[in-house]
Amino acid sequence: MQAPTMNTPVSKCGDLAAYAARMLGKFTNQATLLALGLEMTAAAAELHAAQAVYEQAVRDILPTRVDVKYENYVSDRRIRVTQQKAEMADGKRGGRIAAIAFPEGSAPITRLVGASQVQAMVDLEGRLAAAQALWPDASAEKEAIAQHREHYDNALIARKNAGQHARNMRAARNAAKDKFIHKYVEIMSRVEAEFPKDRATQDLFFDEVRTKSALATADTSTGEEGDDEGNESETTGG
Repeated sequence: MQAPTMNTPVSKCGDLAAYAARMLGKFTNQATLLALGLEMTAAAAELHAAQAVYEQAVRDILPTRVDVKYENYVSDRRIRVTQQKAEMADGKRGGRIAAIAFPEGSAPITRLVGASQVQAMVDLEGRLAAAQALWPDASAEKEAIAQHREHYDNALIARKNAGQHARNMRAARNAAKDKFIHKYVEIMSRVEAEFPKDRATQDLFFDEVRTKSALATADTSTGEEGDDEGNESETTGG
């Protein structure tokens, strides 16, 4: 008999638990085995619940990635619009207003991403404030940039928080997995105690750990479903 480890996929842990619980439930005249089957089912349910929460946390990261990319895109476009307006106010490229607001142009800002661009936008807001004496519209442009910068910063925070939440839920899932493994080993020991020196009967209750789970097999299937006959052929060499 083999027990799952922390390297055993959760889907395989579920298969192992379902197999054992089903087999234990076959012995309807032995209350101890029936009780063990219920314990195994409960342990697997707790693990699956933790896994579901973790998987949802991972899925929740994707929308935040989209939001960050979108805010980067629209911020870049708004920064270039502000530069164009400054040049129009100057009546030419490289004029006084543009030189104050965009001393190196917009490219050094828009080529940045993430927190570095947010900081560059804060600096741009400061330069636009300084340009107000020459350009009355600088105040409105400063507010427009500030709004985009705030949205960008919020998107970055949300992405960071989503990633941290996923890591936290993975830790919780790992704790649930450790608990499941200990329960599985405990049930194996109690089955051994019920059938001392009867290895054939002991092995009856626990499936092979090293094979793929049913879900993993289905996900990589070429169209031919596995069955018991195939498994028997593997173990007997047929």
